Amino acid sequence: MPRFPPSPKTLSSLLALLNFSVYSFTAFAEIYLSTELKNGLPVPQATNKFSCTQKIYGVVTGQWPAGSSHLMEAYWTDPQGKQREHTRYKFTARAGKTQTWAWLLLHPAQADILDRLLMQGDDSMREFNGQWTADFYVDEKSKGKLTFQIICG
Repeated sequence: MPRFPPSPKTLSSLLALLNFSVYSFTAFAEIYLSTELKNGLPVPQATNKFSCTQKIYGVVTGQWPAGSSHLMEAYWTDPQGKQREHTRYKFTARAGKTQTWAWLLLHPAQADILDRLLMQGDDSMREFNGQWTADFYVDEKSKGKLTFQIICG
């Protein structure tokens, strides 16, 4: 039986399928929180409770076409529903898995002159106590939301 070259419509359909396959492959991403580094990289932790003095890393790990450019965003929201931080980080994907992250580091409020004169203790970090959320996006597509507890003295 003679074989004929595929029609332009068939080729177009195959290219669309291949293109869809490459970009749908990028949809998977793992997210987690960490405070520890190993060899300069955040490592997964078994807890979702953190001290207000710790640097908390929000990590996104995924696979994208090698050499492609992306934008990772993290939105950190406090227990009162106020967005405290918005991180934007451009990265270039590597072959295989690529890991990128943002971090949250809380700072006490500046004591006013009256508190300093009266030598009042600093309790400004207490407003950070409670359940926080971190929403992660890559290229404006949600990769997930994590909830965690921050405990301040």
